[in-house]
Amino acid sequence: MYKEARIPLVCTYDSDADAAYIYLDFPVAPGGSARMVTFEDADGMFNLDLDSDNRVIGLEILGGSRLPAALLQAIFDNGDERIRPD
Repeated sequence: MYKEARIPLVCTYDSDADAAYIYLDFPVAPGGSARMVTFEDADGMFNLDLDSDNRVIGLEILGGSRLPAALLQAIFDNGDERIRPD
């Protein structure tokens, strides 16, 4: 059976590393990522973080400045001072 749920989307952007991160489980405890799966395509490099049960808990997007401007602005505007760009 399919259940729909609305959860807050938490995203961060690190301008020094030019990397965006989309949390699918927030917060991720230290050591919460048991495994990382890396893949590349024409648009860049991505890392999926998985927990010990192989559930995806986050997505890292390297080269995050290539994301659509509206998405980056939404990340900055979510009100969380911890993710403000430098």
